[in-house]
Parts: sequence; C-alpha cells; structure tokens
Amino acid sequence: MKALIYCRVSSQRQVDEGNGLSSQEQRCRAYCQNKSYSVEKIFSDAAVSGKLFERPAMRTLLKYADAHPSEEFVVVFDDLSRFSRDMEVQLRLRTEFQSRGLKRECLNFTFDGTPESEYAELVLTAGNQYQRQSNRRQVIQKMKARLEKGYWPFMPPLGMINKKDPVHGKLLTCREPYASIYKEGIEQFRDGILPAILDFQSFVNTKYKEFGITHVMSHQTARNTLEDILHAGYIEYPKWGVERRKGQHEGFISLETYEVVQERLEGRTKPWRRRDYNLDFPLRPHVLCDNCGVSMSGAFNTGRKLRYPHYYCRGKGCKYIWKSIGKEKFESQFEALLSSVKPADDLIDLTRDVLLVEWNNRLEKYSLNRSNIQIELEKIGKEIDDFVERAGKASRAGEQSLIDIYEGKIKELAVKKTELGKKQKQSNYTDKDFGTASEKVFDTLKKPMDMWQSDEYNDKRTILYMYFEENLRYDYFRGFGTATLAYPVSLITENRPLRSGSVEMSSNELESKKLL
Repeated sequence: MKALIYCRVSSQRQVDEGNGLSSQEQRCRAYCQNKSYSVEKIFSDAAVSGKLFERPAMRTLLKYADAHPSEEFVVVFDDLSRFSRDMEVQLRLRTEFQSRGLKRECLNFTFDGTPESEYAELVLTAGNQYQRQSNRRQVIQKMKARLEKGYWPFMPPLGMINKKDPVHGKLLTCREPYASIYKEGIEQFRDGILPAILDFQSFVNTKYKEFGITHVMSHQTARNTLEDILHAGYIEYPKWGVERRKGQHEGFISLETYEVVQERLEGRTKPWRRRDYNLDFPLRPHVLCDNCGVSMSGAFNTGRKLRYPHYYCRGKGCKYIWKSIGKEKFESQFEALLSSVKPADDLIDLTRDVLLVEWNNRLEKYSLNRSNIQIELEKIGKEIDDFVERAGKASRAGEQSLIDIYEGKIKELAVKKTELGKKQKQSNYTDKDFGTASEKVFDTLKKPMDMWQSDEYNDKRTILYMYFEENLRYDYFRGFGTATLAYPVSLITENRPLRSGSVEMSSNELESKKLL
C-alpha cells in the first residue's frame, strides 16, 4: 500500500521552532513502516489553520490523487485535529476523500466505517472546534486588554519593533533606519514636497537603496505607512471597539502631522505649507547648499528705506554660512538653468504624438478586456445555474454530501462573479480627460517660464517637480550645479529613439493627470 503523509501546524511560531512538522512526519513514517506502507509523498501545511478547507498542501494532495486515479492510497496523519478542527470542513474533506477512494488512517483514531466510528469522529471534531474557538476567544480577550492599556499586540509596522522592557514587557520602539526614512518622507508628504502617494513610495525606495535595503515598498504599503497612527505614538483598533488613545510607546511623527496627512489622503485639504514656503523665496525649500547639503534659506535685509531680499546658507560648520546671494541674481541663475534644460519644441511634439498612439492602444485593450469580462460573467452565471439545478436534484435524492459540495462551488463562483463585476465597473479615463491633461502637461513643458513666473506658489512648485528629479544644488561661487532631470524630461531631452509602446503608462491612471 502506498501512503501519503499529511502534516499541519497552525502557527508561525511552530514553523520557526521547527519541531511541529518534522515530529509529525517522523511519527507518521514510523507508523507507515510498522504497517509496511511505502511513503509516496509528504504534504505539509505550515502556519495554516485547521478551520480552513482551502489549504495549499491539502489541495496539492487532492490534485496528486486526481493525477493518479489508478493508484490506491492511504492518507496518514498524526492526529485527528491535523486533519481538521472544524465540523463543516471535516465533512467536506471526508466527502472529497471518499469521492477519490482515499483511505484515512490516524495514529490516535481508528476509521473503521462503523456508525460508532463516524459518531466518535464527529464528537472529537466538535471538541476540537470548541477548543479552537475557546482558545481564540481567550487570545482576543488578552489582546484587547493590552490594546486598552495602550500596547500594540499585533505585528508591528516596519518602522517599529517590539523590544522587551522591564516595566512594560513588549513595547514598540523605533526601528532604524526605517523610522528616520519614514519620518522624513511623511513630513515631506505633509508639506506637499511629495505631492502624491507614488512620490512618497519613490522617495522611500530611493532611501532604501542609499541604506543598502534590498526590498521595495509597494504602493499599498506606502499608503498603509501614511495611514498608520502607531507612527504618531497612538493606538486604535475600531474592529474590537478600541478607540484612539495615547500609546505606551513613543512615535516618530507628531499627531498634528498625522492628521494633516490623513486630510491630504482623503482629499480634504491642500498640502500644508510650511512657514518658509512663500512667493518671496520660492526656491528656498528646493535648493541645497552644495557644500553642506542644507536647504538654502531666504530673508530680507532692511536698510533705511528699502528691504533687500537674499538667499543664504545656514548650515552649521559650513564655510559659506550666512554668505548671502541676492534674490534677483539667485533666481535669474535658476531661470537660465530652466531655459537650458527645456526640451526642443519638436521633440516635445514627437513625444506627445507617441503618447497619443499609446493611449489609443490602451483604450482598445481596455475595451477588449471589458468584453472578455462580460463573456466570463455570462459563463459563470450559467455554471451557477447548473450547480443550483444539481443541488436541487441532490436534495430530492437526499444526498446531503453532494448538496454541500454544490453549495461550496456556488459560493466560490459567486465570489468570483462579484470580483469580476467590480473590475467591470472600474472607471477609466475618457478621451476628454486625457486630452485636457496631456495638453496642459505638454504646454507646460514647452513654456515652463510662463508657469514659473506665475503668482501662484503651487505653479512654481509644479515646475520644480516636473523638471527636476532631486533638489538642486547651489555653490556660492559657481552657481547651480548639474541638475538631475525628471525622467520624462530627460527622456525627451536626450532625444532617445521613440516608438509606440516605449512610453510607460499605468494601466489604472495616467501619470500626467497626477501632475495637475
């Protein structure tokens, strides 16, 4: 007889300690040896709950049996609770095994097909289910009590780590360099220096590279990081009725910063403007001293009758500290730099033409995708009707096990139908949206000086973000250094070969619209 061994542990701790799965496998192998079974394959579910029907290794085991229909297998597991800890799942798995001719053998329970054996199996499973639910309730009660006292009992965010404290036990603590990176990025998002979540994500990933961090922050993680109140030193968990309260830990941003960031994410406020952001010195937060790397400052020197505006460095220990450069000289040098990096008009027009071709291609793909979704929805609808009809016949025949299977299939198809319906309802940009956005972007690229000389501070800031990838650097004697151009501008300026399909566009939203 060929044996398939199934092992399962429910917690990551059991996986990390490395004893649960290996000890189960060892006992099952010894059992098979005593029974003279040849072990064909091992299937192990790591950190998977016994209340779940859909388990990776269990699904693979069933597929393996389907792939060898002529083979006779016995499935061996260490304990009945490894097979399932839920009544409904137990019955569904038993039906799946019976339909494939799979025999079950357990080291501490005998399946002999008698009514007494089936009754005992259900009683033990009910007991395992009660124990699981009781344990879960106790764990939740303890975790909720910790939350109410201001402690975070769940996995901490990446910018923090739980450390043992002699007074508090486990206490959240800032984790470097992540905390410093996130603090800088969140505050720049608050100030509008990073105008969108994508900009925050890009900022963090750039910092990761500087610190040699290999993993990459995703867009969803970027949003979660901006929304996490733990960073402000507060705790809340509405799911369990725990309202916002001061945590026992110290955050790395202020509550005021957190609130402004949430308003920005919800679109209820314009970027918070720091006191040093104004039209008198629009370059102040965007230009660094080339010697010390500190942001340039701006101020007025007051004479007897006139005020003289100037920029200067205030970096401690910098050899150019307090050395002033007249505002007119400073900003005229910037305008000369802006004029020098502006792409030629014919190259801008060529890029716009390529983008329009790519846009039309995307519209065609979008239309085709919607048609495919509609076809798939109709197919799923027919499958649901078919299973409903089968369930009706099984009900009349009194086949409860088949009814359970069909109802499970109907639920799976209904979930899939709902997900496809959501995709089909997703709004897409119209030709009018795209035309308006692209015209504004390309007109700005052609005439940056018009927007730079605007009386609106946000217009000036848009030019800086549209044209330059990083903060500019200024030397007291040489002026502005070589600027790192933003990717779209460098792509056009360097006159690279362009063709349809070479312009990167998001499948969900246009980058050009984000600039407006």
